[in-house]
Amino acid sequence: MTKHGMMTKAQKDKLVKLYCELQDEKHYYRSLNSFKKEQVKRGDYCADAPTEDQVEMWLRLLGGDGYDLVYLGAMLALQKDDMRYLDDALYTATSMMQFASMSSGYDHCIYAWNLLPVLLSANRFDDIKHIFPKENGLSKNGMRVLKLITNLVMYLYYGEEEWRAEAVDEGRSFSKKAPIEQRAIVDCLLSLVDKDLDRFAVELDNICKGKRRASEYDDNKFTRQFPFFALGLYNFARRLYGEEVENIALPDDAGALIELHEYQKANGYATGKNIADFKETVPLLDVLLNIELPPMYLVFDKRYGYTDIDRYKSDVTEIALKSFARD
Repeated sequence: MTKHGMMTKAQKDKLVKLYCELQDEKHYYRSLNSFKKEQVKRGDYCADAPTEDQVEMWLRLLGGDGYDLVYLGAMLALQKDDMRYLDDALYTATSMMQFASMSSGYDHCIYAWNLLPVLLSANRFDDIKHIFPKENGLSKNGMRVLKLITNLVMYLYYGEEEWRAEAVDEGRSFSKKAPIEQRAIVDCLLSLVDKDLDRFAVELDNICKGKRRASEYDDNKFTRQFPFFALGLYNFARRLYGEEVENIALPDDAGALIELHEYQKANGYATGKNIADFKETVPLLDVLLNIELPPMYLVFDKRYGYTDIDRYKSDVTEIALKSFARD
C-alpha cells in the first residue's frame, strides 16, 4: 500500500491477473464490450415476445447479474486506473439487483446482504425507499442478521422513534459468536445510533477483516478484496452526520475501495451513471435501467409478510411500458 492505504500499481496488476484467472470458473465478464454483447444477445432472445413479456424476461435475466457487473467494474477500475468504472458499475448494479423476481420466502430484509452494500457504496440513498419502504414497517421474516441490518437502517433512515426499541434492543442482543463481518456490520449501525464515531471507525476495520475471512457462496480471493459494506456504511454515516464523518479514514484493508472513496469525494459524492448505453442497441433494456423504480411492498399471510413479487413485476412493467411508448 502507498500513502493512506492506496494500492500500488503492482498490487492492482496482481488483482487484475487474479480476476482473469477466475473468469472461466466464475463466468466473469471479460470486458465491458463482452457485457454489452451479452445484453444485445439477450435482447435478440427476447425480441419475438410481446413487450410486456419482454419486461418480465429482463427482470429475470438482470436480477442475478449485479455482482458480475460490479466485479467487472472493479477489474476495469484497477486495469485502467480509473475508479469511474467501479462507481458506474455500482450505480448500474443497484438497479439491476432490484429486479430480482424470484420469491424468497422472506420480507424486505432479503435485500440487506447483497443489494444494500452496493446501493450504499453507490451513494443511491433514495433507493432505500424502494427496497425498505416505510409502509412495510420493520422486518420480521428472514435470517436474524438480515432483519437486524434492515431494521437498524430503517430506523436510522426514517427516524421513527416507535421503531427504536425493537431495532436497537434486538441489535444489541446479537450474538458475539456471529461471524466477524456480520457482527461488525450490526455494531457499525449501532454505533451510528449512538453517534459513537470512534467505535464506528473500529467496526469499519472489523468489517474489512471479516470480509477477508469470508466463506460465503461465491467468495473468492478476488471478491474478498472488496468490503463494500465498509464503504457503504461510511457513505451512509456521511449522509446521516455530514462533515463529522470526514475525519474518519477507511481502513487500509478496504484496499481499492479507498481509491474509490477518494474518487467519490472529489466528485462531491454525486452518483455515477449507467456503465453502458443501450438506447440504440436494446431500447427496452435502456428504459429499464433508467426508470424510477417502484418500491417492493409486502403481501401478508396470517403470520408473516413476504415480498410481493407479482405486484412488483406489475408496477415495473407499467412504468417501463409508459416510458418505452414515450421514447
